[in-house]
Amino acid sequence: MIIKDWVKIIVISIGLLALAIHFGSVFVYSKPIASEKQKVDFYAQAYVYPYFHQNWNLFVPIPDANYKLFCEFENNGKQIVDVFEEITIKHQTNRLKGYEPLIVAFSNSFHFFKNNDKYTGILNGPIKNDLNFSMIEHAAKNYLEYTRRIKPQKIKVILVSQQTSTNKQKIYFN
Repeated sequence: MIIKDWVKIIVISIGLLALAIHFGSVFVYSKPIASEKQKVDFYAQAYVYPYFHQNWNLFVPIPDANYKLFCEFENNGKQIVDVFEEITIKHQTNRLKGYEPLIVAFSNSFHFFKNNDKYTGILNGPIKNDLNFSMIEHAAKNYLEYTRRIKPQKIKVILVSQQTSTNKQKIYFN
């Protein structure tokens, strides 16, 4: 009877240890906190990548374009910021900070704007009176106001779309 109890305790302990190793490895692999490369990263990579790695194909098709959203504005001098890259870096640095909805909103807005029937043939050019581009402008301005606590003046928005298959660029601006 005593041996059966010890076996149960050992089996439960091994199971809890395996769960702790699994979730610890997944946590280290996802890197919610930026850190230097360590030995534990190597082991987490070796365990998680072959079995649990998720890429774009798990949920959606692979993106067909890379985007940059430059904002040029006046605030104590002329400033130029790639808003989309800034948000992406903030999200990749700490995935628990809540920047993912901004990335999804901007990338979806870019996609819908770029695939609009009016602009599929245009390579470069100014965009006037387009609701989708106006929404991108408004969101970028709100992001700059909120993150920098400023009122940007004379804001110019430049959307650069680069096809992943052909490297052809399309540039849209207000």
